[in-house]
Order: sequence, then structure tokens, then C-alpha cells
Amino acid sequence: MLIALLIALPGLILAAVAWVVAARTGRRLKATQVALDEQKSEIELLRQSIRGLTAGAVGVDRRVQQIEQRERELSERQESYEIQHTDERPYGHAIRLVQQGASAHRLVTELELSESEAELIVRLHGRRDSA
Repeated sequence: MLIALLIALPGLILAAVAWVVAARTGRRLKATQVALDEQKSEIELLRQSIRGLTAGAVGVDRRVQQIEQRERELSERQESYEIQHTDERPYGHAIRLVQQGASAHRLVTELELSESEAELIVRLHGRRDSA
């Protein structure tokens, strides 16, 4: 019986060592699986964040394009307005000067009007002397 026990003992020791190794490997595998699951969850959260950021970026890009289009429209309107009113300003100023007694020569030199424009403004808006 002692001999049988001595023969079986190395097998039992080997089985115990195998069981310990298997248990450790199982624990490591379980820990690795838990870490992998956590990483999968984190990756999914990151994917959702990226989708949200991408959608937000598309919205911002659309808004920037709208603002740029509006800026172009306003710039064109302002330019058109300035073109219309640059022609009016010298004449309005010239009329005020003539009403204050300015001569056609003064309008030509100060406002860079042509002589015919200056004379017309003086005739239309100049002071009328009673004769």
C-alpha cells in the first residue's frame, strides 16, 4: 500500500500543480476578459462621442457657410449702396455750398465737379437776386 501511495504521490502532485496553474490561468483569463470588456465599452463611448462631434462639425460647417453667404450678400448690398450714394453726396454737398453762396468755380476746385455740373447746380440752387 505504501508503494502504491508512493507511486500515486507524484501523479497527485502533478495534478495539484496542474490544477493551480489552471486556476491561475483561469483568473488571468477572467481578468483579461474583464479588461477587454471595459475597453470595448470605452471604445463604444468614444465612437459615440466621435459621431456626436462629427454631427456637430457638420452643423457648424453648414452655419459657417450660411454666415459666409450672408456676408457676401451684405457686402454686395453695401457696395451697391455706396455706389448709389457716392454719386449723390457731392451734389448734395454742392447744393448746400451754393445755397450758402459758393460759386461754380469753388464747386469745381473743391468737389471736383465738371464746370457744366457746377454751373447747372448754381443756376438751379443759387440765390436769386431780386432785380
